[in-house]
Amino acid sequence: MTNRFPKVPDQPRLYDWMYRKTDKDVAMYRQFTECHAEILEIAVGTGRLAIPLAEAGRVVHGIDDSAAMLGLCRDKLEGLDPRVSGRIHLYQVDMREFDLGRQFDFVFIPFASIVYLLSIEDQQACLRTLKRHLGASGTLVIDFPTWAEARDEHWLDNDQLLRKERRMEDPNSGKLVELWTQNRYDAATQILEQDRHFRTYDTDGNFEGEKVVLWRSRVFTPGEFQLLLQTCGLKLVEMYGDFQFGPFHHDSEVAVAVIGHA
Repeated sequence: MTNRFPKVPDQPRLYDWMYRKTDKDVAMYRQFTECHAEILEIAVGTGRLAIPLAEAGRVVHGIDDSAAMLGLCRDKLEGLDPRVSGRIHLYQVDMREFDLGRQFDFVFIPFASIVYLLSIEDQQACLRTLKRHLGASGTLVIDFPTWAEARDEHWLDNDQLLRKERRMEDPNSGKLVELWTQNRYDAATQILEQDRHFRTYDTDGNFEGEKVVLWRSRVFTPGEFQLLLQTCGLKLVEMYGDFQFGPFHHDSEVAVAVIGHA
């Protein structure tokens, strides 16, 4: 196991700014969990999924290594109906090694969070820990990006180009923020490094400043992932190619893996 957890930098408000409108996976996870009263979410972050699932009646046990992410999540919970916030339980633990002292019938790692584990050993440690928390007939779901997305998003190009990804208004300040990304990919380690440049403009459109955040992740293939599951006593039950339960094919930009005990 590597010494330092390779987490996304503790930038919860930037993270929320980037993904606050992302809801493409909510309906799928709501459907996955229809028959499960209590669920375990890995890398719960600021509650992007946990909150709508709790609103749908699920009791969500969410873990995350980041105190900052969990802090912002708790801030959000304070503004919710107590009947909803009371269904969310947060734990600051390392996804590779933790013990909640119980098992769950549904466990999931959403939003490609498994890619932040930068070695096979760390991925195995995480999967073995999740296996211990998974009930005998339980379901584990993990979604992750594919080589098709890597191609389309220029992750593997190594051309050092700075690409504009998005421009949105910061709901807290009313200022405009642009995200520009520069990618570096190491084929030997399969590690992608992204310099994410957040450029801020005042309400008149004048440039104010820039913050650069390093994002690190590990790209892998569905075939490699299936072998990884086998080494951890798990098996692939189904693979979907989108968040509408569509089939997985060579151009799918996401893989949604449904997993059980081997």
